[in-house]
Amino acid sequence: MLKQLLKYEFKATKSLYFGLYLALALLSVVLGVSFRQENAWADSTNFGRLEVILMVLYLSVIFAIAVLCFVSTVQRFYKNLLGREGYLMHTLPVTETQLILSKLITSMVWVLCSGLVGIVCITGMVSIGVLDAEVLGTVNWDSWKQLWGMLYGELGAKFWLVMFWTILINLARLADLILCVYAACMIAHRFQKHVVVIAFIGLNVVENQIDKLLGTNHVNLFMDITYRVADVNVTGVTYGMTPMQTMTTAFGAVSGYLFCFVVTSAFAAAYFCLTRWLMKHKLNLE
Repeated sequence: MLKQLLKYEFKATKSLYFGLYLALALLSVVLGVSFRQENAWADSTNFGRLEVILMVLYLSVIFAIAVLCFVSTVQRFYKNLLGREGYLMHTLPVTETQLILSKLITSMVWVLCSGLVGIVCITGMVSIGVLDAEVLGTVNWDSWKQLWGMLYGELGAKFWLVMFWTILINLARLADLILCVYAACMIAHRFQKHVVVIAFIGLNVVENQIDKLLGTNHVNLFMDITYRVADVNVTGVTYGMTPMQTMTTAFGAVSGYLFCFVVTSAFAAAYFCLTRWLMKHKLNLE
């Protein structure tokens, strides 16, 4: 049944995202072409104005995609499960776990797709506008080979291990953030809609304080990754160390990353359980 829920979730949201993705792709091509023609039109003020307008539109579409990701996450959960549509959704032969997972997976997929589309479009725009046969002919390909040789050779497993854990931890944090939104929606449902923001901020403040105590916040994680890639020796630092730094120093980088992943996953699980419990025992549809 989860498969069917996911099918309808993607069907209900794809038109919004695909329209913005298409607009971003088209603007990327147009801007790339305009950048390529910049030298030929250097003395034309009209071209400069057009380029500025296109850039404003481009940034506006990127901002719209970011806003859509957040608004869609909140709206699809609140309206579909806690509003009038909830009367139908909660009569389906599905569990609360399946309902929450369908919303979570859909939101995560769209956020990741939006990030990927943004990277591809920006890369395409730069490639069209800057790179040409002459530029490609002047690229020092030996330097690129040396760089990839270093990634596969000198840094080797260390670099790819750091990349693996970075991606894994950020996926866990994305799930944690979305589930925090869901928990805030469920808390606000017990009171009034505008309490969503207050509940979300409150949950984040508590989580951030615990993260700081444990050393699993973004700053400490970034510093630890930098140390591991640069091979900096931090084993001599013992005063005021966080639990994550202690584990990393004593057992290596993998233990530190694993500790961070476990803590983040624990927060996500706590939000999930809170959302599920409130939905199952305290649900009061409008």
